[in-house]
Amino acid sequence: MIELPVPGSDTRDIWEIYLSPTWMPALLVADELGVLDSIADTPCSSDELSARLGLNGRALGSVLALLAALGYLAPRHGRYHITDATRHHLLPSSPFYWGGVWVAMREHSPLYHQLRRALTTPDPVEALPQSSGRDERSVDGWASGSLSSEAAASMMKYMHSHSAAAAVAVAQSDLFSATRRLLDVGGCSGVFSIALADRHPGLSCTIMDLHAVCELTPEYVKERGLEDRIDTHAADMFRDPWPQGYDAVFLSNIFHDWRPATCLELAKHAFGALTPGGTINVHEMLLNDDAAGPRTAAAFSVLMAASTQGQQFTFAQLESLLGDAGFVDIGCHSTSPLHSVVRGRKP
Repeated sequence: MIELPVPGSDTRDIWEIYLSPTWMPALLVADELGVLDSIADTPCSSDELSARLGLNGRALGSVLALLAALGYLAPRHGRYHITDATRHHLLPSSPFYWGGVWVAMREHSPLYHQLRRALTTPDPVEALPQSSGRDERSVDGWASGSLSSEAAASMMKYMHSHSAAAAVAVAQSDLFSATRRLLDVGGCSGVFSIALADRHPGLSCTIMDLHAVCELTPEYVKERGLEDRIDTHAADMFRDPWPQGYDAVFLSNIFHDWRPATCLELAKHAFGALTPGGTINVHEMLLNDDAAGPRTAAAFSVLMAASTQGQQFTFAQLESLLGDAGFVDIGCHSTSPLHSVVRGRKP
């Protein structure tokens, strides 16, 4: 078997191209909802600003992180302050205000409308995810537990493309060199399981996803000749029982689709699927501790706020969440310039 190659270049540039369309909508919605003007004379935290303006705190935090990463806000001692660039060009009181441009641009930005809706819609209280009913968000199928074959095929190609390099990086980190049975939750095409099984001959993986996805996953697995060590388990991860007896649970780009309360429920399910000493492994693009970048992760967080029910997390946020689910010895392992695995152990 030929080992999967290491990507020959840093993927940050291609990720920036992919995520740069979030920059303008973040500015447009911050302008219209008075976010920057409100901070101008009274710097405040994300939670304080959310209460002041009556905005969704989860979505607002993503917007503030990106505006800080772009240089329009500066976090100091837990509060956001505007920068000179904002004072000169982004406040209505300035003679150099770009407001006339923003009004025109809002008419031509579908992502702006999605982001505005996310900012002005409160999160539901219950942890179980809710479909929007409009079939416009990429996670609506997973939220409802039902996905068409066509939607599954399209999403699998999408996820496989942007995760292929990251999957090889995770495999070559050798974090899973001692793992024998791994449950890949929401594993889609199996891109991570394939890379891991290819790297570690003693590893067997189960990809758990919706029925429509699991019908197509074997095509990707067969391509690498790994059918004997990678199988599938069709299940709704929110409503169905999880298979048990694994020494590792892997979740890549799963938590960032959902609200923290939903992620906590998923972490508790993972805890139940593991044998004692087993590990949960959350693979994500992490925000800095001050939630003010890096730019790629902050832009990804805005995309998640607009098109899913989630956000990107800091390590501290995931550490707290996994601790609440019962995990111990929680640490962060960088696997590439963009991605990390946050790992916790079941006692």
